[in-house]
Amino acid sequence: MLLAVDIGNTNICIGVLEGDEVRSTTRMVTRPRCTADEYTAELKFLLRRIGVTPADAQGVIVCSVVPGLTRQLADACRRLTGRDAMLVSVALDTGLTMDVDTPERVGQDRLADAAAAAARYPLPCMTVDLGTATTYNVIGEGGVFLGGFIVPGVQTSLRAISAGTAQLPPIAPETPGELIGKNTVACLNNGAMFGTAAMLDGLADRVEAQLGRPLTVVATGGLAPYILPCCKRLVHYDADLLFHGLALLYRKNQKH
Repeated sequence: MLLAVDIGNTNICIGVLEGDEVRSTTRMVTRPRCTADEYTAELKFLLRRIGVTPADAQGVIVCSVVPGLTRQLADACRRLTGRDAMLVSVALDTGLTMDVDTPERVGQDRLADAAAAAARYPLPCMTVDLGTATTYNVIGEGGVFLGGFIVPGVQTSLRAISAGTAQLPPIAPETPGELIGKNTVACLNNGAMFGTAAMLDGLADRVEAQLGRPLTVVATGGLAPYILPCCKRLVHYDADLLFHGLALLYRKNQKH
């Protein structure tokens, strides 16, 4: 059993994997001021709730885009499992060739997504992770990481427009029933959903034209199921893309 922890800006997601199969997942809110003691207690409670005994873990891997929390979560995992966590970085064997200016600045979540996509889907491929930020990775033939795009996430954008205006309310995004919004809430929702879908379609078309080859597009993240019906092109949905990437990275590097 592999315990995989993804520390994001909004949530910390925990996956329990047997081989490449995601057995169960859970999550907790990211709280930067929490201590290792507090995270140990919360992680123990969440794992018990999904029927997982931490001591059964044969390995632990931690991926983080919040550097200040990496050590706390790694310590919490070590206390619960008795095993040191493998920390994701570009120094690991990812199976990718990095063709970017500063490989060490590429987010750990992007590395995991890209590694999984290169192993599981036809190349070239573009991944889209719809989180606090929406991150796009482009992986060329032969597993070359070519770079990508980063834009504000859907909910981040909606919170910003609500906070910065007097008459636009906060909303919970959902798949629109029709294109043109007939009221303020629908206008906000449809703009976010169809706007994100149009951006995804447009970027994929431009990347495909630049590479001169058919492009596989893979989306992940909690909002993907709401946005993909608004897309014009085929987009594969892989809810566990990042966890598959973490399992792959662990297998490739566990001997070291």
